[in-house]
Order: sequence, then C-alpha cells, then structure tokens
Amino acid sequence: MRIVFLATAFLWALSGHALAWSQEGHSIVAEIAQHRLSPEAAVMVEQLLGKGHSLAAVASWADDARDLRPETSNWHFVDIPLARDTYDEAVDCHPKDEAAHGDCLVAELNRLRSELRCATGDKKVDALKFAVHFVGDVHQPLHAVLEKQGGNFIIIDLFARGETCTGSCVPQHKYMKFHEAWDSGMILGTVWDWGRYVDILETGDGWLTTAEAQRSGIDGGTPEQWAEQTHKAAQTVWALLPDNSVLDDAYYQKVSPIIARQLGVAGLRLAKFLNDAYASDRCPVPSARNADPRSQRE
Repeated sequence: MRIVFLATAFLWALSGHALAWSQEGHSIVAEIAQHRLSPEAAVMVEQLLGKGHSLAAVASWADDARDLRPETSNWHFVDIPLARDTYDEAVDCHPKDEAAHGDCLVAELNRLRSELRCATGDKKVDALKFAVHFVGDVHQPLHAVLEKQGGNFIIIDLFARGETCTGSCVPQHKYMKFHEAWDSGMILGTVWDWGRYVDILETGDGWLTTAEAQRSGIDGGTPEQWAEQTHKAAQTVWALLPDNSVLDDAYYQKVSPIIARQLGVAGLRLAKFLNDAYASDRCPVPSARNADPRSQRE
C-alpha cells in the first residue's frame, strides 16, 4: 500500500509548481497586515475591496487567477540556486519567458510598489490582490529555491505529531511534495484553523511579541532583500531534510520557529508595503519612452 501511495504522489509531483503557502498561510499573513494598516491604507482597502471585505478574503486570489492568466505564473517564485546566497536578476528572473509566463516574484513586487498607487480601475484592485499574495509568497522558503522546482519533485512522508496531535494521538503518514509540506502540512500540524495561528503569533510568546519582531526596520527592506533572506531560511530547511524524506517530530520542532517567523515577518512587511503605497496619491506621469508595458496588463 505504501508503494502505491508513493507512486501516486510521484506522478502528482510532476504536475508543476505547487501554490505558495496554503490558503491558511496566506490568510495568516493577510490578517497580521490587516491589524497594522494605517488609516489611509485601511480606507483604500475598503474602497477597493468593498466594505466588510478583509485582506484575508483575497489572499489566495492570485493562485486562482493563475490558471486564467498564465502570464502571471512565474510571479509566484524566484529561482535562486541553493549554492548561491544572493539574487541575480539576469539569471533568476526568467526574462526570456516574460511574455508567456511572466518573469519572477521579485520583479513583480517591484512593479507593484507603483501599481498599488498609480494603477486605475480594475488594475488597481488587481494590484492590491497581487500584493497581498506575493508578499506572502516571497516569504515561503521553498519559493526562493531553484532545485527540484522548489521541492516539488521531492516526495516526503509527513509523520510529525505536531501540536494538534497530543496525548495518545498517533500521527498519520501523509505523503506529499516537500513544497506542499511547507505550504500547508506543517501549518495544519500546529493549528486547525488559520485564525488560531494568528492568535498564537500575536500573544504570549508568539513571534510577533519577540524582540526581533519589535526591532525597528524589521518590516522594511526591498523585495530583493526579502528573497535573499527567505532563500537563507530555505537553505536551512533543505539541509535539515532527512535522507529518508520522513518529516517527523524532530524535523517539525527544528523548523516550526522558522515557519512562525516567516509568516509573522511577511505580515509586518505586507502592512508596510501597503501603508507606504497608499500614503500618497501622487503618481509620476510616464513618458512614451519610459512607459511600463506592464501597465497594459489585463
């Protein structure tokens, strides 16, 4: 039976890039940011999404849109080789593939800095939805790794007790992509729902209460720097992958602080990303020579 599961999982792995974080992960990032929006940003979010709609409600929209808009596919990740510590735009950002599938996550985040403020109509709404999702994506460790398509071609056995399996509970074997284990498997091993995870991060000894989270500038930086920091975390979690590909309690305990940090810092940075964008309504007037062809995105 185990061989059948593994064979099925291997065929599934060939289907391509998994989604970055799960719906739960993206909702966690969005909710943390929602709590930290400036008054100006909160008003703009309400205007664009409608009264009563939260950032979490649209946090996974970009994944749904990808099937209909294949030119956005490569915006979900950046392929940095594990052996290299820094981002190299010329190599890692797929410029030759831009027309058909987009270039990369870092490039799109840099474009969104101005599109959030300066796009109009539906494009401005889309810019917000993309920003909420892609700031989350750039903090998922396996979305900053080239090898094995970000771990999609590695099948693991998630066999960790985690926090939701306590007392006499016996963990179940769950075969999935290494990438998917980071998208959702280990988050759901910590909590049953994403709202509870936000509470854990925000209170008690949660990451958002730590000295690191309170440090001035932790929410700043550029998309290039975020990608490099995430890639460093990816080097760690990749190196910790056991030879037998079983992610057990020992692995879970080692990486759970990394999961908490990446989700927490992503929420802080998303809030600042939106607050900075919506702090002013002034936009440069592009010349015909310098106009960004991406402004014509449908």
